[in-house]
Amino acid sequence: MGSEKGKFVSLSLQRRWIGDMLHFAKKVPVIGGERTLRIRTLVEARRATPFSPSWYATMLKAYGIVSERVPELRRAYMPFPWPHLYEHPYSVGTVVIDREYQDEPAVFLCPINYPERQPLTTLHDKIHGFQTDPPEKHGPMRRIIRTSKFPWPIRRLLWTTGLYASGFLRAGNFGTFALNSIAKARRVRTLQVVTPITTMLFMGLTSREGDMDVQLSYDHRVFDGVTAVRAINELECVLNTELVAETRLSGRHHDQADRAAA
Repeated sequence: MGSEKGKFVSLSLQRRWIGDMLHFAKKVPVIGGERTLRIRTLVEARRATPFSPSWYATMLKAYGIVSERVPELRRAYMPFPWPHLYEHPYSVGTVVIDREYQDEPAVFLCPINYPERQPLTTLHDKIHGFQTDPPEKHGPMRRIIRTSKFPWPIRRLLWTTGLYASGFLRAGNFGTFALNSIAKARRVRTLQVVTPITTMLFMGLTSREGDMDVQLSYDHRVFDGVTAVRAINELECVLNTELVAETRLSGRHHDQADRAAA
């Protein structure tokens, strides 16, 4: 047994782009917090609706609405040409998509512009496309695959340009916030997070009582804990009001479409 040797394993494209992301993410002083959202009204509305848009779509729009009201969530720390903050005029929500690529698990970052202005059904369809369509069909996935084929000095230069050359370019390529799910990992909590994006929201499963655990990680250079608490409180309010009404409306429209098709 002592004579057995390991083998050389080349980095796949997905390991390359994760490594590149972590290289820049580790430079960000991330602070994290957890909160249980009381969203029983929304949960009951979803249960009573024949068709409910995915939780990804629901949380994406809700956080986009919150970002309209809390402009700090649309800001990013920019180190060049001198340290300053850039505030984007609208939200760009980056959805973290876990899927297979070339027979290996891969994590894609897929930005969506104006999530607060789009119908839930439209967001649902876009996210479903990211999860099921060939990756080459979608620009954000094509871009990260193409970038990861370059040698690492060129990749790092491209990432540096995308993150630091322009606040507008940064928001378009990486988003003003990111949304991820910990729902698949039952009874598992994320203890440490690094991200190059100003805020990342992790959402968990909903309980029978209508509670959902969420975790918010944010760049402490951009805002403080008071703003993070305000954002989470506003998120709970939006989920229990605007999103309840639209969930019910989406269900009625879907039901009418099914009847028309029949």
